Amino acid sequence: MGLSNEKIYLAKVIAAKTSGSISMIGSGFIIRDVMLRWQRRKEHQFLPIVHRIILSMSIADLFTSCFVHFLGTWMVPKGDITISDEKFPIPLAAGNETTCNAQAFIWDLFTLAGCCSNAMLAVTCEIFVLTSITIFSTLLKFVVIY
Repeated sequence: MGLSNEKIYLAKVIAAKTSGSISMIGSGFIIRDVMLRWQRRKEHQFLPIVHRIILSMSIADLFTSCFVHFLGTWMVPKGDITISDEKFPIPLAAGNETTCNAQAFIWDLFTLAGCCSNAMLAVTCEIFVLTSITIFSTLLKFVVIY
């Protein structure tokens, strides 16, 4: 006999909290690394654009992992969930309507921020690649001609 839907859902909730914790630790290390690089720069000059984008991605991931994955069902109001015509209580639910709405707002805000940061990083890397190819081809033409 297989596991019940309630136990499977509880396992998914615990897995989300575990992976959220690991993601928060990883994002924290990235933020720390970028900030240490910034402090080592003379007179606190601006960070390169790639480091700033990675910093914004890590901050967005830190908040998303914390509020969505780690706190997850703790911010959801107590109630029942129906899966495959089987009704059972939401595991670890301890929130209310306000905490649920706050979690939804934070989820939308920081997921959008992470997506925008990812798009900016892709565009920036594409510009760097195209610029380096242009410089390389110009140098190659110069070498071949002379």
